[in-house]
Amino acid sequence: MPDIYWHLVRSTWSIRERGRVVGHLPSFALTDVRFVVSGAGAARIRRRQQREVVAHARIILAESGPIPPAAVRVRFDPYRAGTFTIPDGSPIAAAALVLFLADGTGWAVTARSECPLCVPSSPSR
Repeated sequence: MPDIYWHLVRSTWSIRERGRVVGHLPSFALTDVRFVVSGAGAARIRRRQQREVVAHARIILAESGPIPPAAVRVRFDPYRAGTFTIPDGSPIAAAALVLFLADGTGWAVTARSECPLCVPSSPSR
């Protein structure tokens, strides 16, 4: 499963598979997203005051669309928290849909029922 992170120097989103960058995209949408942060890496950033990739989203690519009304902004700042957060400071670990925009912002819809691009899950047996 690919990982996505904001490339600070190129100002674009980088796609990484098995540890190698395989491409860059200006914007796109993802479904079934897990937000991953290396705790040791975040501590290293705070200690050294030097940027590095320690946080990414593990994803399934989807078709992009407009930001849904239920979406909230998601961000990672190692100087404020060791996790991805939403505007009120609450941690977020996963989302049904995330739109990554060309300006470097991410907008998440956490409830699958409010996700316009999510494929309905198959019924359990």
